[in-house]
Amino acid sequence: MTSTEGQTAPPRTGFTPRATDQPVRLVILEEDPILRAGIRAILDSYAQIEIVADFGSASQAPSRALQTRPDVLLVGGACLKDRAETSLQDHALNGRRPAVVALMQPDDAATLRKAVKHAFRGFVDRNTSQRDLGPAVLEAHRGRTYLSASIAEVLVAWMADGIRREHLSLSQVEDALTERELEVLEALGHGITNTAIARRLHVQEATVRSHVYHILTKLNLRTRTEAVLLGHSYANRRPALRPPS
Repeated sequence: MTSTEGQTAPPRTGFTPRATDQPVRLVILEEDPILRAGIRAILDSYAQIEIVADFGSASQAPSRALQTRPDVLLVGGACLKDRAETSLQDHALNGRRPAVVALMQPDDAATLRKAVKHAFRGFVDRNTSQRDLGPAVLEAHRGRTYLSASIAEVLVAWMADGIRREHLSLSQVEDALTERELEVLEALGHGITNTAIARRLHVQEATVRSHVYHILTKLNLRTRTEAVLLGHSYANRRPALRPPS
């Protein structure tokens, strides 16, 4: 199979985006040329996504990928382990930082922890990538967090373990947060953006950002992704939020 490394996608016939509805500009970083070609084949079927370039090594990416001004980076394999995506974000043009989607194995604990730490927007299981890649890219571009089901289970289990170690019960969460902060926490658990939360609660988006900051601070959470996971547990009143036996 011919490698598509560093290839810039030609314009697709039959798709002329409206000025107010531009496609998501995507750059793929994946070492395996066969998998990279497979990713392109999957995502080429999405008219809302334009693959502007793909690369097989992180060393090429910072100097070349930013020329394409991507909205989203899809990063997998060895490229996840050599900080390719954070290097690209650090060199973002005019303060424009692309969202990052990780393509990974759900049992790769080190990579998953790194992805959470760096506030990635998408977490896609390689085994379900055919189903999850497109939605993950689109949701990441909208500022939402996308999780493959298998990865969500791992992350919720981590959160549950952390809550048990911290002895954080449902009542403690409710005692720590105001009624409005609990509403924001639950909305986060449904994957809703700050803009949508503001509309739902009839407040300014800056007010929502303030609530999110207070939630992170009061509950000792490090990233928005952790708040999303906790919000998901809170919204469904999972056993993970009950006092440990």
